[in-house]
Amino acid sequence: MAEPEYMILQGLPTPQVYHDLRKRAGLTPPSPEAMTEAVPQALHNSFASFLAYERKLMLNDTRPSPHQDVVGMGRLSGDGGLFLLVTDIAVHPDHRRKGIAKRIMTALVAYIDEHAPHAYVSLVADPMGQGLYAQFGFQGTGKSIGMFRCPKLQKDEAWMKAKGFQC
Repeated sequence: MAEPEYMILQGLPTPQVYHDLRKRAGLTPPSPEAMTEAVPQALHNSFASFLAYERKLMLNDTRPSPHQDVVGMGRLSGDGGLFLLVTDIAVHPDHRRKGIAKRIMTALVAYIDEHAPHAYVSLVADPMGQGLYAQFGFQGTGKSIGMFRCPKLQKDEAWMKAKGFQC
């Protein structure tokens, strides 16, 4: 069997890598104000995080080269026991449709099963990701709806309209 083109490794992105990959993947990047304290704190408090790298650029199977770009990421946040949230599933557009998101989800679900088997795991799925998440046993919440509160974003009418929210 051929070696995979990408390696999925447990680890945290730097705040700048996190920002840039979210932006390139079409997710809302954190604000400049959040980059100094909130993003480092959020990344530090992750329950688990996995990063994808191109194998051909790695120093070995467990170590990316120092200047190698992260091409995908996924993260778990929550209390580590009863409630977890899958966040930041992002793949660089140049590396999509190569199974990276599926392999990141496989790593996240295996981590959950081993370290938090009693957790209620939730996520908010954009239409593009719904089929992927269903493969891992995630299902719609029925009559429940996803909700959010982020005053800075909610004040930005252009962002709200671009995301399909009623203003």
